[in-house]
Amino acid sequence: GAEMILVGYGISSRVLRSTVDLARAEGNPAGLFRSITRWPYPSEALRDAAAGAKQMLVVELSNGQMLEDVRLAVEGRCPVEFYGRAGGIVPSHEELLEQVKCLWEGGHVRSVI
Repeated sequence: GAEMILVGYGISSRVLRSTVDLARAEGNPAGLFRSITRWPYPSEALRDAAAGAKQMLVVELSNGQMLEDVRLAVEGRCPVEFYGRAGGIVPSHEELLEQVKCLWEGGHVRSVI
C-alpha cells in the first residue's frame, strides 16, 4: 500500500528504514525496497513494487550508479527521484524525511552530490 517507495542498499537502506517509519508515523504511505544483490538486479521485484506507487526515491552513497537500474526496472510506471551523497557522508533519517516531504508537496529532491 506504499505510495512512495524509498530504494536503497547497504547502509543507506538502514537509514531509509527509519525514514519510512517516521514518514508512516506522520501519515505518509511510504515503503522501502532494499536491494540485497546488485547483480543480477532484482528488476522484477522492483517492477512489482512500483505497480501501486506514485513515486520512488533512490538514495545512494554514490553518484547514482543504481539509479539507472531502478529506472529501467520501473519502466516509467512512476517518477523516480534521486538523492545522492558522495564521500562516505551518510544522510540522517531526518534529512531524508525532509526530502520525502518535499516530494509529497510536489517539489523535487535537492541532492547533495
